[in-house]
Amino acid sequence: MHNASPLPEGVPSSLARRRFNTSALGAACTAATLPALSGPALAQSANPSRVERLQAMFNLLARDTLAGVSAFAVPGSDLYSLWQGVSTFRVGGVAARNDAFLTFMFDNYLPLPPPLGGTLGTSLGASLRGVSLSLGDGTTLNLGSALTELLNATDSLPLSTLLALLLNVLALTVQPASLVGPFLSPFSRLSWKNKARVLELLENPGPEVMRAMGPIPDPLLKTVIGYVQLIAIGLLAFAGFGSYSEWAALDPATRTLRSRPVGWSLSKYQPNGPVEGWDDFKGYYQNRRSASDA
Repeated sequence: MHNASPLPEGVPSSLARRRFNTSALGAACTAATLPALSGPALAQSANPSRVERLQAMFNLLARDTLAGVSAFAVPGSDLYSLWQGVSTFRVGGVAARNDAFLTFMFDNYLPLPPPLGGTLGTSLGASLRGVSLSLGDGTTLNLGSALTELLNATDSLPLSTLLALLLNVLALTVQPASLVGPFLSPFSRLSWKNKARVLELLENPGPEVMRAMGPIPDPLLKTVIGYVQLIAIGLLAFAGFGSYSEWAALDPATRTLRSRPVGWSLSKYQPNGPVEGWDDFKGYYQNRRSASDA
């Protein structure tokens, strides 16, 4: 892995060069990642209603946030990994479209009761009013107002959206400066170390997490804490699983692969022809031939 190294003090030319590189990378992040995520995220009817546009933009926010999670779990050569300061020269979780996998997984396998989802969404949105969202029609809303409008028209929010909102509220708690920068989500603007801090807060829900979620009825308190801990435990596990699985490359209709999965390249899997193994694993330890020789 490549880790961004701190610059020596007292070297103005290096500092200026770093500032230029950071701003250039930020512009590249914004320009390169939005088209990649917006295609499937914004696929709606030919003339989408305002509610459909709101839903699509929150889906895009969730995808962007979970792309930041994917880069944390399996860093690669993508812009999310480069921005966080931990990257590799190979493809990683973002290239495996792990953001789409995580969105699909959370929305379809971990349902949340609608009244609870609406309550949590309102509380989380109140902390994110400084984040702006574009509806794609020239309209820009702050996230809190957009969320209020969406919840007035729908019963609840998908779990991936609620998770993204929670991660972004905690991102602002850990690093307030993440309110501005490349990408759509504050979480994706964090360094690798600060992302780890956010995930640590989720694993042990304390005052920061409880304040972010707002007042929760006593009968539901244990349920909510259980959900948060379940998500914290599963988030990185699913991020790793999705990155190494064939999910993004598999055609569900034909059950064939459209391309070589990223996980196959990362693990150096050889599916074609016989795999004879490696010299390191030939024979027995100390040339033993049976258990009785032990």
